[in-house]
Amino acid sequence: MLWILGLLPATVISLWLFGINALRIISLCVAASVFWDALVNRFVPSKDYSRNWSSAALGLLLALLMPLNAPWWLLLVGTFLMIVIGKKMFGGLGAYSVHPVLLSFAMMLVSWPSRFDYTASMLPISWPVKMVEPMRLVKTLGASAEQLFHWHDLLFGKQVAGIGNGMVIYLLAGGLFLLAVRQITWHIPIGFLAGTFFTAWLFHAMNPAQFASPVFHLLAGSTVFGAFFLATDHTTSPVNRIPMVLYGLLGGILLVLIRSFSIYTDGIVFTILLVNLAHPLLDRIVPKVYGMEVAKNA
Repeated sequence: MLWILGLLPATVISLWLFGINALRIISLCVAASVFWDALVNRFVPSKDYSRNWSSAALGLLLALLMPLNAPWWLLLVGTFLMIVIGKKMFGGLGAYSVHPVLLSFAMMLVSWPSRFDYTASMLPISWPVKMVEPMRLVKTLGASAEQLFHWHDLLFGKQVAGIGNGMVIYLLAGGLFLLAVRQITWHIPIGFLAGTFFTAWLFHAMNPAQFASPVFHLLAGSTVFGAFFLATDHTTSPVNRIPMVLYGLLGGILLVLIRSFSIYTDGIVFTILLVNLAHPLLDRIVPKVYGMEVAKNA
């Protein structure tokens, strides 16, 4: 429930900006997620009960990543993949190895890449912003394309993205709320943002004509969304402090690498799926337990 409250600012702004289309996507994703969860529990009972709000939160996360013109059947397929394949088949909440939202999104992105063209999805609407994804334009024209986007506009979500993953300041407010209520700690978000900033700074310093500035990487696309709401999932992230910082740093580094050298414009989905796979290894870094020396020498 607290995660849903953390996503509420971005959700409200999305509904205000995009109206009935945003409402359609959010409502269908949340309702279908709860339905698939309850249906699986009907035939395969488990302790991952539908009433624990986890499926509703996952449905809202998926909805905010979806393009504005996503058809109803794609939302049903996405929620099915997320809940039945990504969550329930691995044992439910606390058991899956990679984030169900990102697993579902990656499978859909690979299967129907044209359906996830954020730029094309927003062309029919009247919105006073540059009608192209910021990172896409930088990949096409080089770092000089940054001048077409004011940092203030990017901060307040005036950029082409999914219906909610680019609402930077509202997602930041929700992330700070999660920190305040101790649903997450600072280690992963700060590590992720620091990894993104310093990797982008290094590339920009080496070739300022080709690579975007670190501030642009922080404000464009899903960086903040990934840092606070995707990378911090309790099931797929480390539990110890040093591994959490390393996990976040690795995520930020991978994000800039994927954005800079792959065919994918944003890269947040594959970034966090990759660091999800690394978290069991990182969690082997454990604090030293003091006081055992006497027991060993006894």
